[in-house]
Amino acid sequence: MSGETEKLLKEISNKLDQLIILGKLTNKNVLDSYQKEIKDDPIYSKLVEYADGAVSSSNLAKKVAVEIGSAEITVKVRLAKLREMGFLTARREGREVFYEKSGLFE
Repeated sequence: MSGETEKLLKEISNKLDQLIILGKLTNKNVLDSYQKEIKDDPIYSKLVEYADGAVSSSNLAKKVAVEIGSAEITVKVRLAKLREMGFLTARREGREVFYEKSGLFE
């Protein structure tokens, strides 16, 4: 990678970080409300805890369902909701989907 390209990418990264901070500040009450909901729900909180991008979505759902003692379909619905709310991001590798934290909790 050339020095110019690296410099441009660094500048873009800094601008994106600023936009994320601005978004968090302007939506602080909404984010705080979602974070409380997630922390208070054992399924949501375990999903966020285990979503590190290393475990496939099906294995993640099974792991949380067994640990919490909940139906796997319930866990899968909550997983989709976390993605919809923006707390998790998805990455596809072939037929597998992997979830990881989006950074909204940081």
